Amino acid sequence: MSKLCSLSQPKGLVRVMAKGAVRQCLFEIKKLSPRTFFYRCGVFQFKFQLIVHIERYNYLLHHICFLSSPALVPLYIPTVTNFILMQIKLLPVLLMSCIIVAMPLPIFAADIQKAELQFAHTAAENEVLGLNAAQKNDMTTAQLYFSKAYEIDPSMFTSARFAAVIAAETGQTDAAFAWLERAYQAKMTNVNQIRNSKNFEKLHADPRWAPLVKKFEAAEQAEKEFWNGKQWTGSYKAKLSEDERVAGLSKVWSEIKFNFAFPEKLQSLQWDQLYLQYLPKVRAAKDNVAYYQTLMEMVALLKDGHTNVYPPDEELDMFYAKPKILTELVEGKVILRQVGDAQLQKAGISAGDEVLAVNGLPVRLYMEKNIAPFVSSPTPQDMDVRLYQYGFLIGKAGESLTLTLTLQKQSGETVTQAVKRAPYKDRLSSGDANYELVMRDDGIAVVTLGSFGNFEVAKAFIDDFSKISSAKALILDVRANGGGSGNVGFEILRTLANGSFTAARATVRNYRAASRIHNNVNKEYTYPQLTISPNPTLHFNGPVVVLAGGQTFSAAEDFVVAFKNMKRGKVIGGLTAGSTGQPLGFTLPGGGEARVCTKNDSFPDGTAFVGTGIVPDISSFQTLKDLRQKTDTVLERAVAELTAQMK
Repeated sequence: MSKLCSLSQPKGLVRVMAKGAVRQCLFEIKKLSPRTFFYRCGVFQFKFQLIVHIERYNYLLHHICFLSSPALVPLYIPTVTNFILMQIKLLPVLLMSCIIVAMPLPIFAADIQKAELQFAHTAAENEVLGLNAAQKNDMTTAQLYFSKAYEIDPSMFTSARFAAVIAAETGQTDAAFAWLERAYQAKMTNVNQIRNSKNFEKLHADPRWAPLVKKFEAAEQAEKEFWNGKQWTGSYKAKLSEDERVAGLSKVWSEIKFNFAFPEKLQSLQWDQLYLQYLPKVRAAKDNVAYYQTLMEMVALLKDGHTNVYPPDEELDMFYAKPKILTELVEGKVILRQVGDAQLQKAGISAGDEVLAVNGLPVRLYMEKNIAPFVSSPTPQDMDVRLYQYGFLIGKAGESLTLTLTLQKQSGETVTQAVKRAPYKDRLSSGDANYELVMRDDGIAVVTLGSFGNFEVAKAFIDDFSKISSAKALILDVRANGGGSGNVGFEILRTLANGSFTAARATVRNYRAASRIHNNVNKEYTYPQLTISPNPTLHFNGPVVVLAGGQTFSAAEDFVVAFKNMKRGKVIGGLTAGSTGQPLGFTLPGGGEARVCTKNDSFPDGTAFVGTGIVPDISSFQTLKDLRQKTDTVLERAVAELTAQMK
């Protein structure tokens, strides 16, 4: 930096911080476009510091220059003054006055130390800090964190893409392309996040854009072919060969072995030994139904709701056809909730009647013998939902079953009635709404959140917020919510938050082939804790409760975890399903599909709920008496709790 950098430190000080597109420093700097300046002036005593940004972004460099002796100051004043005035056209009068008068000026800005970032140790932590800064619209700081994340781990293509977004949004075209190239080198293969992103629309006219997109497309296709090539994605086959069946079993076995989030289960089950045990079963399968049932049976031993095998769409009628009735397990009894079958209606069978037996077997024994072995389920409450709500009497379409029922409307009379399974496409729908708002006369708003599979649910809630905010209290019902995206639920919770709150802790397998040399194969990686900020403009401050139960599954459980972390109210109902995570889907020969859970979520302190369910603050269950009187037991318990709080 020439003589200017070698001089000793003075007592007085002038500080200039350049947080913009700065290329070099002082005599070696050719361009300087500072955004923020921090300086003080003393009589003929100066300290001159520059913290510069490379790549026309906000990357702090370490160039610090000093002017030591007061006697030398006059020699440097013309050079420094002319340099600054040429580059900083907005402050010429102020800086000229500072130097000409050479008297202390009461000019102060925020202390420079506030601008010196404290980087985290890991790439992922720095990326989260960058996302938090971007959420606050502090793009300068966000860019620094993303850059640091990529510096620590050049495989962090997400950080490179985030940096490219900021560059494109701020008009730094060259830097945007440079960061996109880094994302490509880091093997980012989701071309849609590049091609279809509105953040990069400003780059589309640049001649570099089309070739770059083609590179991403080629990389994505190559990656797809490697993991899920044509040999696995062929057309449907009504009769699979023995080799194809063995190949399918082998793929299920390998994907689960290397990706399943709970390796201790694989060790306990002796997963490799299970593979060998199921090889002869797969070879002996007489048809596709027997083959897929064999795979389902093996996978069900893992007891995980996000690890499943599915038959081809062409064979859904062989597996999932069912009578046109809806049922529920209430007080240990299988109760009809809806009857759509004409023959049953003609026989006087209706909602509230109890199913006692199927084909001569007690109903629960029939389900446990014929259906349960093929169902992947993590907990007893989830299994009850899958057997007696989602999958009651599933099987081959057209087959006739003999039901023995007790008719509650006829003083306990027992009748026997035949019923046929309807095709899969004609299955009776529960009619449950994904979103519904009911404003009760007592001032309590009841919001049913039936799914987080679409962001429209959060949008509907926000659209209704003016009504919701006028309520005295709020009930959020996720009892029938089977999940979707956690972000949908978090957007709703942000309107209730009094401050930032944490989501579930997420842990994944951190498999590295080289680690096997040292017998350290099953290491795990825990993501930095996700913290969610409150909605800056919308806030409901009244009492709140959440209703949950055995159907509350996946992202809906993440919603309950976050709500409990907020400490904004109580959870009322039953244990949740006890299954969440990020499933990895893959295809099988002949059109079948499967998926494996890759993420283990828990409370932020590590408390597990996968495999057990989230415990409610107040236990409440639907009673048979209330069901038959069309009274929602759990909802009424919630109303009583809120009424007591409002007094």
